[in-house]
Amino acid sequence: MYRSLVLPMIAVAAFSYMVWHVVSSSKATPQTDPVVEPSRAPFSEVVAGVGLIEPKSENIEVAAITSGTVVEVKVQEGVDVAAGDVLFRLDDRQLQAELAVQQSLLEEAQATLRRWRQMPRTEDVPPSEARVKKFQADVELRRDQLQRTRGLVAKNAMAEQELVEREQAYHAAQAELTQALAEDARLKAGAWQADVAVAQSQVERMEAQVAQARVELDRLAVRSPIAGRVLKVDVRPGEYVGTPPGKPLVILGDVSTLHVRVDIDEQDLPRLEPGMPGQGFVRGDAEQPLQLSFVRIEPFTEPKRSLTGAGNERIDTRVLQVIYAIESTPREVYVGQQIDVFLDKSKGRAENLRLDVGQ
Repeated sequence: MYRSLVLPMIAVAAFSYMVWHVVSSSKATPQTDPVVEPSRAPFSEVVAGVGLIEPKSENIEVAAITSGTVVEVKVQEGVDVAAGDVLFRLDDRQLQAELAVQQSLLEEAQATLRRWRQMPRTEDVPPSEARVKKFQADVELRRDQLQRTRGLVAKNAMAEQELVEREQAYHAAQAELTQALAEDARLKAGAWQADVAVAQSQVERMEAQVAQARVELDRLAVRSPIAGRVLKVDVRPGEYVGTPPGKPLVILGDVSTLHVRVDIDEQDLPRLEPGMPGQGFVRGDAEQPLQLSFVRIEPFTEPKRSLTGAGNERIDTRVLQVIYAIESTPREVYVGQQIDVFLDKSKGRAENLRLDVGQ
């Protein structure tokens, strides 16, 4: 008899447990408040978008112009720099040696040019004039000997051969005097202009090579292109850096005024009007709005690249980027921080109507 009641009792116990489990598991989970309140639209009609804070000048990414080893980093994050300040330096020992060689060759070329321009040398003139006088005296001597020989030959006191030899000696003396006079005139005329031009060209070529070496040397000192604040430094002394694209070593920008680059979905573009005022809320602070003023629209719709991580976010959409300036910051904000932006559609419409009436 007891054996016949075992299975029904087990079935009743299992059914009771199932009913209890279903009832206990179907209780509503109590709702909990979010740790951070999400941003809410402060206007009745809005055009919403997500923006990134950026400097007024946008992010300027500075990289090395040439490959080399970093020997000195002159800046750190958060410091202000002026245009032209050195950010970091690369090893320049080889270029310093090449510059020294080029400078020595330039000095040699300049000395050669000075030598040509200073000709004739003062001490070379007296010997040349003395040589001319020597040949003039020799010509007078040969002329006198020739005249005497002609007289003696006419009296048959000397052979005709002596007369011929004296005539040849006189003509040779005249030729030597002519050569000495020409050389003296060339000496006193100074350097040939063609030689001076060649020397001048050599100097100019060496000056260009020295300037080129200095430019190459200056390129190893990477400088700030603007006055701004250093936002990030991604280089250390001793590191070897190359020139790959998209590899910034220092990021800086003009943070005197912060801008917000807002992505407006292409589906909201028909409702977007230039000049619409707006407010922004940084992530995690829905209580203190940032007042935004319109700056410009970049009239080029492009695929969305800045993702927020929201579950309903599409990655195949296209966006128009609108730039707004942050008028006031009740709290500290940072470049690259993401904020929720709400543009006042109703005020933009009322402003346009007022302008139309005024016209």
